[in-house]
This record gives sequence, structure tokens and C-alpha cells, in this order.
Amino acid sequence: MCASDEKSREQAQQLIDKASEKIDMFDSTEHWESVKNLTGVAKAIVVFPSGGQAGFLIGAQWGRGILLTRDDHRWSEPVFVKFHSAMIGLLAGAQHISGVGVILSDDVLENLKSSPTKVGGTADLTVGKGVSGKVIGGTGGVSAMMVSENKGLYFGGSIDTFTLSLDNDLNQALYGDDFSAEKVLSNYDTHQGEAQNLRNRLEGVAYRAVYQ
Repeated sequence: MCASDEKSREQAQQLIDKASEKIDMFDSTEHWESVKNLTGVAKAIVVFPSGGQAGFLIGAQWGRGILLTRDDHRWSEPVFVKFHSAMIGLLAGAQHISGVGVILSDDVLENLKSSPTKVGGTADLTVGKGVSGKVIGGTGGVSAMMVSENKGLYFGGSIDTFTLSLDNDLNQALYGDDFSAEKVLSNYDTHQGEAQNLRNRLEGVAYRAVYQ
């Protein structure tokens, strides 16, 4: 394995580790209740341990994370994803963001496997100081919801478009050149594969969302 491949694999593993830390916080933090309550019915969960937001009048958000699909209360192996969004309005500044979101539409997942998927019709939610929420609309209604923690100085703005795509560099670094999103996202056996602790933790979150 060449040095660049080894570095990418380390980045992939670090992202999983940071996502696991975020899920620990997600399961014990009140401002994520709205997202946690949907884990028992969500098609998938997306965890972005880190990202950014910047702009002046026209701005953008971006980040790297992992996505796992749900089967009953079990969760698949993770695939690596990237997101970016365009923003418009009276805005200025820059900040660090991290978030957890749920995908509620099969269309988003199916489109993601073949090409970057763009969804629009987003709306902001006011959650609390340093915390913001986004509801993403689709043709059949709400397709996703995300709650993020924000650190920095930023004013105003609203998301106009949101694009989610596979991070092929990290996926191939961890799973090999023959990486298949469909294969990874159909492995629900938590006794094998990647991110076993994170997946087991999510299983408990999804179970409690339905039965408690």
C-alpha cells in the first residue's frame, strides 16, 4: 500500500472514530431529540463530525461524514459521504459545524448510489444557542432532517440547495477499489465489518425511539 493510500485509510478510520464520538453525544444531548425520535423509522442516518460554513451575501456549507442505512433496528456498515449546500440571504461570517441527520426518503438513497443527489426546498429550524436545524423537502414531503452544532461567528442566511454524494476516495481506501455502496449498505451483521461499536449504539437508539 502506497503512502497516499495509507493516509486515506487513516483519514477514513479517524472519521469513523469521530462519528462514534458524535453518536455518543447524540444519544445523550437534548437538542438532538427531534432527530433521535425519527431513527426508528428513518431509511438512513448521516453523521458529519466536522464541516464548515462561510459566506458574504452568498455562502456555502460543506462537510465529510458517514451514512448508514437501517433494517428494523439494525444498521449497515458505513459509507463515506460529502455534502455541500448553497446559501442565500443577508449573511456574513464563518463557523465550524457538525451534525447528525436522518434520511426519510428511499429516493435520496437510490439516487446517491448512482450520482450526487440534490434536494431543495429546505427550511431552517431554531433549536437553541449554537444549534440549528434543517428540514429538507422532497417530492413526497420531508425527505431529511438534520440538527447541527455551530461554533464561530455567523449571521443570517437560508439554505437553497443541499447536495449529498459518495466520498469515493475514502470509500475505496477502506473497502478497496471494488467498493460497492450497495454491498456495504446491505451488510447489517454487527459482528463483522466496520464501526461495530457505533452500529450497536445506534441499534439501541432506534429501539428506544420506537418502544420508549
